Amino acid sequence: MAIPKQQVRSIVAAVGTTTNIQGLTHCVTRLRFILKDETLVNIESLTQNELVKGTFSANGQFQVIIGPGLVDQVYDEILKDYPLTNATSTELNETANQNSNLLQRGIKTFSDVFIPILPAIVSAGLLLGLSGLLTNKGIFFASSIVEAYPNISGIADMITLIANTAFTFLPVLVGWSATKRFGGNPVLGIVLGLILINPDLMNANLIGQETPEKWTIFGLSIAKIGYQGQVLPVFVASYLLSFLEIKLKKIIPNTLQLIIVAPVVIFISSFLTFLVIGPVMLSVANFITSSIISLFDTFPIIAGFVFGFGWELLVVTGMHHAFIAVNVQLLASTNQSFLLSIIALTCVSEAAAALAVGLNSKTKKERALTYTAMTSALLGVTEPSMFGVTIKLKYPFICSLIGSGFAGMILMYFHIYAFSFGPAGPLSFIIIPQTMWVQYAFAMLVAFVIGFTSTYLIGRLKNKTIKTN
Repeated sequence: MAIPKQQVRSIVAAVGTTTNIQGLTHCVTRLRFILKDETLVNIESLTQNELVKGTFSANGQFQVIIGPGLVDQVYDEILKDYPLTNATSTELNETANQNSNLLQRGIKTFSDVFIPILPAIVSAGLLLGLSGLLTNKGIFFASSIVEAYPNISGIADMITLIANTAFTFLPVLVGWSATKRFGGNPVLGIVLGLILINPDLMNANLIGQETPEKWTIFGLSIAKIGYQGQVLPVFVASYLLSFLEIKLKKIIPNTLQLIIVAPVVIFISSFLTFLVIGPVMLSVANFITSSIISLFDTFPIIAGFVFGFGWELLVVTGMHHAFIAVNVQLLASTNQSFLLSIIALTCVSEAAAALAVGLNSKTKKERALTYTAMTSALLGVTEPSMFGVTIKLKYPFICSLIGSGFAGMILMYFHIYAFSFGPAGPLSFIIIPQTMWVQYAFAMLVAFVIGFTSTYLIGRLKNKTIKTN
């Protein structure tokens, strides 16, 4: 579908024209501008633009919400019509970091590393869910689909193998993405990840159950422990590898770099990982995992409400990206995540609030905006709904938070967890164990009813609608 060029030009003009733009990139739903002076942004002009679903500033970037799919077209159109420098991710990160505090930079670093590998993890989760549909009994009839139709058992086995691969080789994915983010050679990051999951090493998950073999080097004893399924050891090791590579390339002549730099940085980073980085980061990862599990075991109802209520607040600030690594670690260590089951339902309450606003709206334009935002939220992308609809009126956003909080309480009362990353909203059943579907559906219904009913009733009392002009 062709997009109105005038509206695209209006976006560029509203952020201060090309003279104010230092860099431009985009994610699934947003244009991400790095601007020289954000005070030059014309928010009113952006609000009136039909392509724009909302705006906010975070992590040193001014972000314009367009929506999934459409954002790619708008981005391409801007680069086609304007002489903007196609800055590298490293350049964009450096520029953004100048306008960010330490916490924002840390969160953005995790985001930059883990977002690129999310498609592989989400795909694996969807395939695991499909595998469960084929092999679990009692979903469609008494026996499993594979038992009823033995000819497809090979397909089921293949799907399971494909799905498990991303999790089995997770350190390789993290090594590639982290090394690329830190400015090193991504291929060396892949090699580092493969080293840390070498089958000759004892899996770190078996510590306490088995005794690892050891290397003895000049009297120094180093355990032969691998880090299958772990993310923090390879994350830190990739930073070290990239740091060493960059430094060595500055002092070693170009003619010798090929035969010196790669072997040296691989050996040093691997040696220090087995000696120090791996054991320390494994302890940190275990502490994070055990702390979260302990919190949800000790105060499940309270934890469920607080996390459900607070998730979209984290999205507003951009801090939700830090939880990608947390959930990856939880899944790697325990094969389940209570956090993901709650996250998957927060979008339902947000969609319900947007729907209520739409039903209370008085104009066709307002209803079209809210219904589009609602559809996006039901598919797991809540930014258009939040920044384009509910936050503008404030009370719908609060109502959606409350709905998510109560849904979180119910999920934790029944101890419902997700076994993988995957879709959010109504499609999230595929990442929830089949034995928990009834309770999960009840929690989803509660999220929707509270988000919708409270927003609708307050809207009727206040007689408010969103401002679109």
